[in-house]
Amino acid sequence: MVCSWVFIFEVVFVKIESVSYFKIYDNTRRRMKLKHHITASIIISAFLFTISKSWIIFTSSLISGVLIDIDHVLDYFWDYGINLRIKKFFEVMYSKKISRLWLIFHSWELLFLLIICAFLMSWNPWIVGTIIGFTHHLILDQIFYKPNKWSYFFFWRMKNSFSVGLFPID
Repeated sequence: MVCSWVFIFEVVFVKIESVSYFKIYDNTRRRMKLKHHITASIIISAFLFTISKSWIIFTSSLISGVLIDIDHVLDYFWDYGINLRIKKFFEVMYSKKISRLWLIFHSWELLFLLIICAFLMSWNPWIVGTIIGFTHHLILDQIFYKPNKWSYFFFWRMKNSFSVGLFPID
């Protein structure tokens, strides 16, 4: 089941990127860009809505599946100050011209805390949707970036001084 969803997801990316199917496996192109996370969040959230019929779960999954990346902006601001030069932001992030990658939201530990919160709050649909959005975002990053298996553990990154080298450069 997971393999078929990954295949469907990759085919959607191929149509967006307008490249042949086999180029998706070229490691120089394996990058989850913002448009990919938006597409994935729309597809997964729509699928969730067909199952749950909950607009709350749909909305929170869609938003959290994309906005988890706000931590990249925080990393950029840490090194370059608060400015809204979008082109420079993407250039810096894609080339990793940054001193540290804190990525405070890209964390399995945070996801675990969200699951505990959901349990304690009787599986509140806002938190459940957020958990699903965070989960699919982290899983897709793990699949497409192929970092070290520990890279999305906050405490492991902290132990390694939040080094940019913990994540592969495409």
